[in-house]
Amino acid sequence: MEYVQLVLAQLPAERLEQALRPGGLLDKLDEHRNHLVHQPGFQDMRVVRSINRQGNVQLVVETRWADDQSLIDYETGEPTVTSILEQYRDMLVPGSLQVIDLEALRSEEWWRRFEAEQQVRERTAFPFIVPAIAFLFGVLVVYGLSRIYLELAHWRVGDVDMATPLALGISALILLAGWFVASRPQIKAWQVGGMAAVVLLGILAGAIWAAVHEEGGAREAAAEQPPAATAPAGGGGGAGGGAPATGLEVRAVRSLRFNSQQLVVAANQPVTITFINEDTGQVHDFTIWRNRQEAQAGGRPLAGTEFCTAPCQETLNVTLAPGNYYFNCTVHPQQMTGTLVAR
Repeated sequence: MEYVQLVLAQLPAERLEQALRPGGLLDKLDEHRNHLVHQPGFQDMRVVRSINRQGNVQLVVETRWADDQSLIDYETGEPTVTSILEQYRDMLVPGSLQVIDLEALRSEEWWRRFEAEQQVRERTAFPFIVPAIAFLFGVLVVYGLSRIYLELAHWRVGDVDMATPLALGISALILLAGWFVASRPQIKAWQVGGMAAVVLLGILAGAIWAAVHEEGGAREAAAEQPPAATAPAGGGGGAGGGAPATGLEVRAVRSLRFNSQQLVVAANQPVTITFINEDTGQVHDFTIWRNRQEAQAGGRPLAGTEFCTAPCQETLNVTLAPGNYYFNCTVHPQQMTGTLVAR
């Protein structure tokens, strides 16, 4: 436990320059510090003053001691901070000299250890925690916004889908946040945390809405989906494992998917595939590839329809040798895929 002596005094502001001169009051206090270094139990000495330029300047001299006996021995000896200030009594404001003895709840050594431990934690934890938090924040933002954008793309006002106003709104918010930060030389941590929390809550709410709405749209599309692809050209079945068809329909439905992921057509015969885009406001096509690898490599497709914006319909005529083929929508090649079997 440390013990502290505070000696307080006031100087008129006009006498401060005199106290700062060589050989003045502050020089005497500096000399006294050098003397105290050899005093038993002495820990530290600090001299501080108020920064006002007018009125009385408050002078505070703090000495720290390892135990109360060391402080008592110092106070009963000579010289002391008090005795030095007494020598300059004519410079001090009358009645302003005070001596206060205190017991420190935390020692200087304790604070040094605490600061050292704090620095160790900052140097070891921050390089891992900050990037991890930034990564998670980025993942949540990208994932949430992608879900929201995909769902809002189905909502249109005239010729404009609602994803466009959302993008403009986000851009405006980013500019507003940048202005807010730039206009304040010191921004508080709670303000940054508050903005991040608002962003995350907004994205989380939007992502939940998009997920719920997408699930509802999928159920509606499933309810509207015919039990099997039709065969307007007089052929057999076409979807799933039915008989090979010479004519069938495949539909692009909401939530960026085809109504069937496996089609069966007759091999070595002309086949008419009618592609119906029911995904309102979305651009899709129907393209057949020899296999998935060629599609991913950007090769040349075997056949494909033109792009069309729903509601629309395109017709594709093909003749395929027996085998398994790959089909997709080249606008959404990851989400809309399937297998076409010719037999």
